[in-house]
Amino acid sequence: MASSEPAAKKQKTDEEAKKTTPVAANVEKEEDAPKASGVKVKDAITFHVPDTTMNVMSSTNGKVLFPLTDGGIRHLLSGARASVGVKAGRYMFEAKVVEQVKREESGKGVKPQHVLKIGLSTAGSSLFLGDTEDSICFDTEGYMTYNNKKTFAGKPKSWAVDGVYALVVNLTSGENSNTVSLFKDGVRISQPQALPEHLVGETLFPTFTFRNVVVNTNFGTEPMAPLPFTCHMFQDALAKDAEVTKAPAPGISEVLFPVALPEEGGFDWLDMFLAKKPALH
Repeated sequence: MASSEPAAKKQKTDEEAKKTTPVAANVEKEEDAPKASGVKVKDAITFHVPDTTMNVMSSTNGKVLFPLTDGGIRHLLSGARASVGVKAGRYMFEAKVVEQVKREESGKGVKPQHVLKIGLSTAGSSLFLGDTEDSICFDTEGYMTYNNKKTFAGKPKSWAVDGVYALVVNLTSGENSNTVSLFKDGVRISQPQALPEHLVGETLFPTFTFRNVVVNTNFGTEPMAPLPFTCHMFQDALAKDAEVTKAPAPGISEVLFPVALPEEGGFDWLDMFLAKKPALH
């Protein structure tokens, strides 16, 4: 039976419905990864000592990162860079906080906060994510940081130092090309964020900066929290898409202790010295 509602009124009603009907937001544009074909990276991903700060210890399997927290050391940030980076393709890795170190201290000292930054950096760059143009990261306050500049990337209520965080780096030429995204427990937190021009074309290594938390990392081959789309993990990276940092050769290590007067350019000298001798980082 035909509706007796006047055409003009019906048209107005339809227009109002369109305004009040919620439009699907944040539609996932990433597609399922095709089946990989080709030679994969054979080296197990781990953290070599030269690519970690002095206050980091790793588990025997090389997957869990422990910060040293005795006394005032707990106020310092820790950093670690994985041994396999990618320069092409689309890959993901995960991190989960398995322990939070207690922050209570005696006296009136400042209580060090829990920090977790998940990101990517170039080989030999600073292990403190986001401080330079050689790294990019997401933090647990909802920001993406690059070259000391913060950009809001997600809802604060979605962030906390818990759950399974996954970072996806898309270096393909298709949808979301040259972007990074963060997910928590399989749910997207940030929309794809464009890689800065300085990092496009570089080999990017998974990197973590943290304080007072024990971090369990997962590079593959199965995710702890599956994403809305299938994505190859770093351990399944094709050899042609990746670069591997070799473990340092065994031998006698050399330790240098720079000595400088306060406010006399000691840090500037150290920066220049390390730039000339990156192997000493």
